[in-house]
Amino acid sequence: MLEIQIYIVYNRAMSNYKIQSPIDSRNAGIRNELLVLNILRTHGQMSQSGLCRQADLSSSTVSYIIGRLREKNLIIEEYGQSASRGAKPVLISINPTGRFVLGIEINPTDIFAGLFDFNCKLTESIRTTITAEQNIGEIVKLIEITARGLLSKHNITEKMTAGIGLAVSGSISKAGVVELSSPMGWKAVPLRAMLQERFDCPVSVHATRVRLLAEKIIDPTLTSQNILYLNVANGVGGHIISDGRLIHGTDNRSGEIGHIVIDANGPRCGCGHKGCLEAYISGPALAAKIRNDLTTADSQLVPMIAEGDLPTDVLAKWGQALKNNDAYALKLQKYVADKLTPIAATAINCYDPEVVILAGYVCMQCFDYLAEAIRRHIETDVFDNLSRQISIIPAKAGDKAIIIGTASAILREFAEPA
Repeated sequence: MLEIQIYIVYNRAMSNYKIQSPIDSRNAGIRNELLVLNILRTHGQMSQSGLCRQADLSSSTVSYIIGRLREKNLIIEEYGQSASRGAKPVLISINPTGRFVLGIEINPTDIFAGLFDFNCKLTESIRTTITAEQNIGEIVKLIEITARGLLSKHNITEKMTAGIGLAVSGSISKAGVVELSSPMGWKAVPLRAMLQERFDCPVSVHATRVRLLAEKIIDPTLTSQNILYLNVANGVGGHIISDGRLIHGTDNRSGEIGHIVIDANGPRCGCGHKGCLEAYISGPALAAKIRNDLTTADSQLVPMIAEGDLPTDVLAKWGQALKNNDAYALKLQKYVADKLTPIAATAINCYDPEVVILAGYVCMQCFDYLAEAIRRHIETDVFDNLSRQISIIPAKAGDKAIIIGTASAILREFAEPA
């Protein structure tokens, strides 16, 4: 018997933890500050001794880090309760107003921006409509106006802004260039550079996989270190947290399951290839299919779909028809499941998740049906299925997932020199 094994080596995270020379002590100090901030953000208020245990650092090192964070106004210190007659412990927590973050999602139909405090708590969000006629320069200008408007409204200076994060569906280089975005129709757009020249605070560009970080924030019970996140919305993606780390890949292109070709003679995808999964079951693809099918199909959807409806509107009405057991709507539900579930089973074989999250405005219309279909494919298509305990749950972060995830990604990497 011929045995074929595929080994995926993920070493990006470890590359950031090289043994440091004395010359790198300044960088080591910044990394330790980041470590302490992330511990406080994850576990909440904590004593210095608790931080020493969590960070595995000496008391003198943690004391020095706390001093630096105090000088930057990034932490709050207050006395806690003592169980004995001894001195009351000093408890340390994140200063929520120490810095602020902007998370901005760019969609084909709108810009969705959120202002977050240093604890990644949403202060305010705003959605601004864009049109297909607006060019990239006009969209960048609108992003600038939106960002400055939120900061000005809350009297926040750029010095107090830890970063502005942009998220767009597609292939994003490490330099913040949108190499290819099928939903936006963009190629080789230097988005980070275009925005950075307008702001003094750091600007970063993220792929939409950051939405998975939002699930960890919204749902504290989601403690699994191995998660597969299947999102079907304007695009189709399969994002991974493996052994506690969000996987990005060599060139920040991991998780593009929407561009797995399922039929080489199929419809043209926005990426340029034919027959991609995304060309069949993304929101825009399904909305177009529904409109085309309804020219001949007998369905209650016929009078429901208006000419100006966006894909999200069309899919929401499809969900209503599903609840009414409309025959055409049920047939389309099976069509989506037949396309998605074999790919989901393949991803499970590759990444061995403990939890599968179904997300996006397509999946949310028929979560129960898709979850059951995936379970059936696990039984027939997944290696050693009987010993696996895989939970399939709906996403909880909702339409704010990307802006929350973008803010979280910035705060996870926030480092500020003294």
